[in-house]
Amino acid sequence: MSRVSIRYSYRILFTAFFVAFSFYAARAETLNARITVVSLQPTARVRIEGERSRATRAWSFRKIYGNLIDLAERIENLSLKDAGGSPVQARKLSSGEYEAASAATRFSYEVRLDPPTFDTDASHASWLAPERGFFMLGDLLPLSNEKEVTGAVIQFELPAKWSVTSSERAGANGQYEVADMEKAVFFAGDDLRRRQQHVGTMEFELVSSGDWAFSDEDVAGMAASILKDHVETFGGTAKSRALLILSPFPKMAGAERWSAETRGNTVTLLSGKQPSKTAALAQLSFPLAHELFHLWIPNGLALDGNYDWFYEGFTLYQALRAGIRLNLLTFQDYLNAMGRAFDAYKATAARDKGSLLDASNERWTVSPVLVYNKGMLVAYLYDLTLRQQTKNRRSLDDVYKELFRLYNSTGQRKEGNAAVLAILNDVGGMQEFTHRYIESASTIELPLAIAPFGLQVDAGGVRTHVSVSASMSGAQRDLLRKFGYNEKMFGVVGHGKGER
Repeated sequence: MSRVSIRYSYRILFTAFFVAFSFYAARAETLNARITVVSLQPTARVRIEGERSRATRAWSFRKIYGNLIDLAERIENLSLKDAGGSPVQARKLSSGEYEAASAATRFSYEVRLDPPTFDTDASHASWLAPERGFFMLGDLLPLSNEKEVTGAVIQFELPAKWSVTSSERAGANGQYEVADMEKAVFFAGDDLRRRQQHVGTMEFELVSSGDWAFSDEDVAGMAASILKDHVETFGGTAKSRALLILSPFPKMAGAERWSAETRGNTVTLLSGKQPSKTAALAQLSFPLAHELFHLWIPNGLALDGNYDWFYEGFTLYQALRAGIRLNLLTFQDYLNAMGRAFDAYKATAARDKGSLLDASNERWTVSPVLVYNKGMLVAYLYDLTLRQQTKNRRSLDDVYKELFRLYNSTGQRKEGNAAVLAILNDVGGMQEFTHRYIESASTIELPLAIAPFGLQVDAGGVRTHVSVSASMSGAQRDLLRKFGYNEKMFGVVGHGKGER
């Protein structure tokens, strides 16, 4: 295919680089940049020009994010100048690392933005396709040499008929003043559709692109219901405003595929296209509940460190619970998810050689399956155990309420693992449980672990199938009713609405 000639939309104007620097005067460093789409095919490419508030000889670009390990190799033709406009020579030291001959402030370079090779990476990095694309400033702009949050002032020059949207507020002349460059996500394309509403005190916006089996109203309604449920779970709203971006994958992908990430107050969700409206909404409900939960944890809490086993694994479980309460999922879905998580856990090599805390430290290298699936299984067992021990007076929801109550401020930050473990223990005297399943290298024997709750693993079959025991006690029935079980539909297990 021939190179596409880009006609720029000058409704988005670029002004002098220094206009909005005073807005971030108190910050350690700020960047002012213009991002211009140069081409979309056969190679997607942007040119980035700008200036940083502090001159430096050390220039770095992000190399790794999650599973993506070669991001900096997309950078080409780096050119530097000093504050007076004189050229400064730059020497490449390694991937993403450059040394200038003298201190420089002005920069210009190009970035190749072809979509990632793997579908699951498409929500985690910048890319452009002929109809739409994402600009994630963390992998596009030079990294700061300071430890403080880096602000930025950004403008775009886009193809004709394209527009851009973000949770960042646009100022005069289409200029975006970004408080935290690492959290900024911009979505652009030629068919963006917007729906705004309020969910309690939260200003919520859905931006969608592409054709789906469902309507934008269907998605917005589902998201609003999930957000209201999460507000009840946490006992408050984490963000004053939030943005949900729903997009197709940049390349053809299976109908069952999805990829998502939440940065700051922006939820990005990419999905394959199911032909049936019912199937499409059902597929969307679980990742949507999970990602919207991240607006609160970890993004709304003043906690640091690698406690991914909790804010990913336990949150998968909480997303499932929300889906059941909202009648988006059934009790059988609850049991099936437990079986799938156990199968994934069993298929992981060296699955029990370390604790969940260890798995979080190795999430992107060794143990992503353990963080998600073993973490989810432990959340199942924790919630069932806590409810049984307290006769349904306490649940995992109480842990999230207490976390949000204690750490929803921007004050002094705490270490995440210590804070979460303390609350998990205190809510119902669960020290023995957390020591065994979270802090220690433990094995999950699912048939034995779930038997006290009136559940069983059926014999035979390639995959694990969890079902309700035929000889449940009254207390066990009461417990499982909280998850949507309905004994009147015993032959077609539980389609009743789950409770808290």
